Amino acid sequence: MTLTGSPQRLGFLGELLSDPTVEEIIVIGGHRTFVVRNGIKELVPIIADTPTLRRFADQLLAGTGRRLDLSSPIVSAQLADGSRVHITGPPVTHPDRLNIQIRKFVVTATGLDELVDRDTLTPASAALLRRAMHQDLSVVVAGAPGAGKTTLVNCLLREVPPDRRVVTCEEVFEIDADLPDMTQMQTREAGLDGGAEITLRDLVREALRQRPDRIVVGEVRGPEALDMLMALNAGCSGIATLHANSARDALEKLVSYSVLAGQNVAIPFVRRTVAAVVDLVVFLRRTGRARSVEEIAYVPEQLSGEVFTLQPLFEMAPSGLRWTGTSPDDHRLESGTWSP
Repeated sequence: MTLTGSPQRLGFLGELLSDPTVEEIIVIGGHRTFVVRNGIKELVPIIADTPTLRRFADQLLAGTGRRLDLSSPIVSAQLADGSRVHITGPPVTHPDRLNIQIRKFVVTATGLDELVDRDTLTPASAALLRRAMHQDLSVVVAGAPGAGKTTLVNCLLREVPPDRRVVTCEEVFEIDADLPDMTQMQTREAGLDGGAEITLRDLVREALRQRPDRIVVGEVRGPEALDMLMALNAGCSGIATLHANSARDALEKLVSYSVLAGQNVAIPFVRRTVAAVVDLVVFLRRTGRARSVEEIAYVPEQLSGEVFTLQPLFEMAPSGLRWTGTSPDDHRLESGTWSP
C-alpha cells in the first residue's frame, strides 16, 4: 500500500499511534515501515512518500517548539501523549527521503516492586536499590536503547525521600515521577528568532545553582558528562543514564565523554572523579520481549588509575539475577538490609 496523502490528520501514523500493541514506529521515507510489538520488529505493508511524511512531521512538531528544515535536519521532540519522536531529513538524509521514528509512551512500572513482578529485578536487588536511594547514593543506569533505563530511573525516583530537592536535565522530557520538590528542564535548539541554543551542559550547570539534593541527567552522551561529574563532586547525589555494553564500559564512557569537554581535561583527573562520585552502576539488557537487570556493581576505592575496579553485588546467572555473596565496605549499604 503506497500512501500519498490521507484525509486523517496523521493518516497511518495516527492509526499506529492508537494501536496499543505498537511500542515503536519506524518509517523510512519512500521505502519501508516497521513497527515494534512486544520487543519484536516487524515489517508492515505501508510505503509513504516524502511529501506525505513532511506534512506528518510538521503536524507532529506543531506546538513542541521544535522545527524541521535545512538548518535543523535532525529533530527530537515529545508528543502530547508522552511519546518521543525523532525525525531526520535532508541534507542529513538523501534528498528524496525523510525518516520518522516514534517511540510510543507506554505504561511503565510504577515502582521497584513492579519491576520485581516483571522479573526485571529480584526482591533482594530491589531492596539494594531502594536503600541506595534512601541513603543518597549516586547511580549510573546503563544499557542499550530500549533496555528499560528510563523506566528504572522513574522507579528509583519514587524511592527518593520526599524532603529531597531533585532537578532533572534531559534533551526531551521522559522522566515521570511525582515528587513534591522536583524541577524538570529540557534542552532547546537555536530558534528562528535568534533565540540561543540551550544544551545539556547548560542545564547541568544551571541545575547546580538550584540547590539540588539530587541531579538527574538523562542520556549522557557528550561533554555534559564532565559538568555532571563536577556537580556530583560538589556534594549532591545523582542519577544518570547512558548507552553502554556493561557496567565497566559505562564508567569508561563517562571518562571518554568528559574528555570531549576540552583539550585541558586530564584523563587521570576524570578517572579519579568518576570513582569518587559514582557509587553504583546498574546494567540492563533487552532480549526479545524481556528487559532485565544483568549486573549491579559497587564502585570501591580504586587500586589502579588505569583500569576501573568494580565489586559485583548482583550478576546474571543461568537461574537469573543473583547476589554474588559479597557486600561493599560501605555503611550506607549494609548487607543485612538487602541480601537474601
